[in-house]
Amino acid sequence: MASYEDVKEESYRRLGRTAKKWIGWLGSMTLSLMGGLILAWWELNYHLTNHQQWMVPLGLILLVTPLIVCFAVFSSDFCNPNDPYISTKNPPDTLPDNPFHDPEI
Repeated sequence: MASYEDVKEESYRRLGRTAKKWIGWLGSMTLSLMGGLILAWWELNYHLTNHQQWMVPLGLILLVTPLIVCFAVFSSDFCNPNDPYISTKNPPDTLPDNPFHDPEI
């Protein structure tokens, strides 16, 4: 049976991981929102005269990059759910000493 200190330590570890995920998600969504706002601002103020065109690629990059990164992270976890080197859902207790094949050994 686990002691109170062990349970408390595990709950703090879980809270830290959850907080890091939420901070990352919030940062990604804020960056994407900034990109959308830059595009909207350009559309409302400069589109008719085609000035300040540097705002369009910047806004698109800020808008789309967090979505591509989220898709890459989720698809890699989906494609290899049992790989101990990629997945963080079920970390292995022990890893092999040499996970890579070296033909010279």
